[in-house]
Amino acid sequence: MGAPAGGARILVIDDDPAVSAMLRMVADEHGFELLAAADGPAGLAMARGEAVDLILLDLNLPGLHGIELCRRLRAAGIWVPVVILSCELSTVDVVVGLEVGADDYVRKPFQVRELVARIHAHLRRSRPAAGADPPQRLQFPGLAIDLGRHEVWRDGRPVALTPIEFRILTTLAGLAGTVVSRQQLIDQVWRRGERLEVRSLDAHVYRLRRKVEPEPHLPTYLHAVIGVGYRFEYRPPRHPHA
Repeated sequence: MGAPAGGARILVIDDDPAVSAMLRMVADEHGFELLAAADGPAGLAMARGEAVDLILLDLNLPGLHGIELCRRLRAAGIWVPVVILSCELSTVDVVVGLEVGADDYVRKPFQVRELVARIHAHLRRSRPAAGADPPQRLQFPGLAIDLGRHEVWRDGRPVALTPIEFRILTTLAGLAGTVVSRQQLIDQVWRRGERLEVRSLDAHVYRLRRKVEPEPHLPTYLHAVIGVGYRFEYRPPRHPHA
């Protein structure tokens, strides 16, 4: 089995080019993909628009302080591990950072081995192991689904779904990236033996899109596969040029 961080996408938000360059070499060595942003607003936009597994966050960022950035990440429903990196890390910074949703902190200058060990530990905790119980929370950029509590948040705000809409969403999101035929979806969502017309299923998906999609006519999550069914896949919205 490979290293736990293998294949992970790490977003580093830091305005120090030397830190970003060093972390890129570390990423290459340990087999994960590194995305980088040099200021707070760019980091927030990238975290919202890219599917990442962990965020390394500097505090003293141009444009938006790291504490406020972390607060906005959590408010937007982004719950991947956040590790704070800072050379001016006071007790107040640590306490406030943890209170707004950070998971860990590392003081600069840091030992590469320590940082990599912390990355591995957070990825192990955030990724279900083979044979483990299914996750109780599905997390995507801008969308969070709590399976145990039957709750959904879009951009940090709760979304009220009917039981049928919730089952459609969780069925598709639990098979993210996979095309699910209409008949498969009907079999999964409705009780065995219960008859349902395909047009009725499409109507439920239409109403679900109006609740969870930022722009229902330009789906971000719930995509139709013509003649087959649906696929849940996060795709950042693309706006046509005027």
